Amino acid sequence: MARWVQQAWCRRDWRLIAGAVLGVTALALASPVAHAAPVIMILQSQLKGSLIQAEVEAVPELVTSPLAGKALPKWSVVPGEAVKSKQRPQDRVVHLLRKVGLEYQHICSINLRYFPDKQGAWLPHFQLDEQPAVVRKNGRWQPLTTVRGLPSLVVLTSNTLPNAEGFYPSLEFGLTLGLMSIDSWIVR
Repeated sequence: MARWVQQAWCRRDWRLIAGAVLGVTALALASPVAHAAPVIMILQSQLKGSLIQAEVEAVPELVTSPLAGKALPKWSVVPGEAVKSKQRPQDRVVHLLRKVGLEYQHICSINLRYFPDKQGAWLPHFQLDEQPAVVRKNGRWQPLTTVRGLPSLVVLTSNTLPNAEGFYPSLEFGLTLGLMSIDSWIVR
C-alpha cells in the first residue's frame, strides 16, 4: 500500500481516502475490458477446393463480411459457440445482404434459436426465411430479383432434417440461378 494512503488512514483523513478510492475507481472504469461478442454461427463455402469461413458474432450493427465479393454457388451455415446457461439464450435473426453498387440488397434472413445439446449447453439451430420481394404484374405475382428474366430465389439444399420447431442443426443454400455473394450481415 502506498505510504501516503497509510498515513491518511492513520490520521483518518477521509478526504484523501475518498479521493484515492475515487481515483482507483475512475481508472478501473476508464480502462475498458474488451469482451468479445459470442460467435453465433459460421458462414462457409468451398472456393477452389478449400474451405473458406466467416464467423458471425452477436454484434447488432452492419458488419462487412471478410468474404465480401466472393460469388459462390452454395453457402453453408454451421453452429458457432455453444452457450452454457441455465436459461435458453434469446433468439436471433441474421439478415444476409449483398452489395449492388452503393446499396445493400436483402438476400434472406436466418432465424437462430438455441436448443440444449447432450452436454447441457445451448447450441444454435437455424431456419431460413427468404421473404422474396414481389410485385403484381399482368395479374400475377412476380419476384423482383430476376436473372435474364427468370426468377432467382434462395433454395435450401441441406440434407439434414429440422427438429419439431422447424430449426435445422445446419443449413446449406444457394440461388436457383447463378452465384450468390454474401457481402454483409446485420444481427438482431
